[in-house]
Amino acid sequence: MQSTLLRYTDLPINDRAAFELVCARHGFAPAHFDLSISADPADTAGERLVTVRRANWAQAYYDRRGQWVRQFEADLISRFFK
Repeated sequence: MQSTLLRYTDLPINDRAAFELVCARHGFAPAHFDLSISADPADTAGERLVTVRRANWAQAYYDRRGQWVRQFEADLISRFFK
């Protein structure tokens, strides 16, 4: 798997807007998180693994048509990243 460290500004515009909105809704700034995306070149569906890190906490989400942002928000609600 190839992994690339990205800033949230490197995300596609829809994902970036959703990520910014979710962060703001829960009192965070996008800069509070580090993102990396891993892509499997053998995966014909083009599914990616998005890893979100903050301090000593990290969580990985499968990117199924933007679903990772919803899963990320659920983790913010459950205070996983605090």
